[in-house]
Amino acid sequence: MKLKGRTLLVLALLLFGGYAVYDYMQDKKIEDKKLTDSQLLTVNFEQIDQVTIDRGGQVISLKRSVDGWDVTSPLHDQADNVVADDFVKNVATEKIIDVAREGGKIDWSTFGLDKPLAKITFMTTSGAKNSFEISEKRNFEENAFARRDGENRVLIVNSIWQNRARKEVTDFRDRRVLRHKIASIDDFKLKNKAGTLEVALKDGKWIVPNKKDFVLDQNKVREFLQVLVDAKASEFVDKMPVLKSLFTLNLKLGDKTWNASVGQAADMKIYAQVSDPEFSLKLEPGALDKYIKASIEDLKPSSPSHDNNKDQAQLAGKEKR
Repeated sequence: MKLKGRTLLVLALLLFGGYAVYDYMQDKKIEDKKLTDSQLLTVNFEQIDQVTIDRGGQVISLKRSVDGWDVTSPLHDQADNVVADDFVKNVATEKIIDVAREGGKIDWSTFGLDKPLAKITFMTTSGAKNSFEISEKRNFEENAFARRDGENRVLIVNSIWQNRARKEVTDFRDRRVLRHKIASIDDFKLKNKAGTLEVALKDGKWIVPNKKDFVLDQNKVREFLQVLVDAKASEFVDKMPVLKSLFTLNLKLGDKTWNASVGQAADMKIYAQVSDPEFSLKLEPGALDKYIKASIEDLKPSSPSHDNNKDQAQLAGKEKR
């Protein structure tokens, strides 16, 4: 009897365990379906290689290749890979907040979708795509209205979609003043009111040409060059204003050369005319200010007394805290 009782107990436990597993799997399927249904982007974001933003005929197009992203419309230029990648990746995590209306006859004008702010389309390498019409209108919670792939329903989405719809081509273009890496610089020459500053890379070390005995702080030189690598334009300009010359730059990049002429306009804004590729740029505030009065003396190693004073100042600051 004891054996039979134990057998029945084991069978009962297995039966209840099976039901528990079944319930869990059913609940999981329901949750997975809810998650899938709430996903705004249905294509595989990792395969997206084309993006378009259409604002009633004004079209911005991006195309990805093995070399990165390019702007293909309304002009052809190299895109900022970080900006383009983030534009796609951030959309991948977006969820449908709610559905405002679906089925039947929908008055699209009520939701501002009869004349949307823009239509944003994502296309993958396989040809699959998602298109989102974004309204200028928002609901009482300040979320935006949208329509996906011509579906007969009005979606409520994050208002950040309106920011995406208002993106300009400049937002996607590569706005770096120098579109090369610091490792590609072999020779750097700066001419300003302080004189000429030139450094060259020889045997993996930065030197001053024709001044073999002049000692350079290698870290200071790298930091100095990094200023140029990090510098960006705030916008591209078609016509340069009258400028007061501040400095010129001449670089050797392997078998290529790169030049820039930098000046200040009457409104105190700073502009640059650069080569490879040739652009006229309005610089971000402070982008290249360090070069205006720089001299070769700035790249010499700090004197021991200077380092001691710096250490003492830091120590005094810690003691005060």
